[in-house]
Amino acid sequence: MREAQIGTNVNEVYLISAEAKARTGNLAGALADLNTLLSKRWKTGTYTPFNATTQFDALSLILKERRKELPFTAALRWSDLRRLNIDSRFSTTLVRVLNGITFTLPPNHQKYTLPIPDAEIKLSGIQQNPR
Repeated sequence: MREAQIGTNVNEVYLISAEAKARTGNLAGALADLNTLLSKRWKTGTYTPFNATTQFDALSLILKERRKELPFTAALRWSDLRRLNIDSRFSTTLVRVLNGITFTLPPNHQKYTLPIPDAEIKLSGIQQNPR
């Protein structure tokens, strides 16, 4: 069994760098980072580099790969959902059906933030997160 890895992995660093470059308009740098990472995921000589002509296209590619590369890494998907919901182009409404009941969590809903434990509220006197 593989031990859990602690900290940031190389693939995550490439994806963070690619996203930052895409968001600041450096599409060539963003695609270079993405393609460097993905070229290691394919058999030598079979990888076709990704191209994008717009910032949105580059970000879409990078975020799609981020979701594929980091599915079980800590709580990254949750933090990505919270972070990306700020940008209406990438906001997501979560819908789950459990025992025939549909639960929906729209973008930027207060329930994206967990309540602070009661003991912390009592000790510190800080205000509870809105629910």
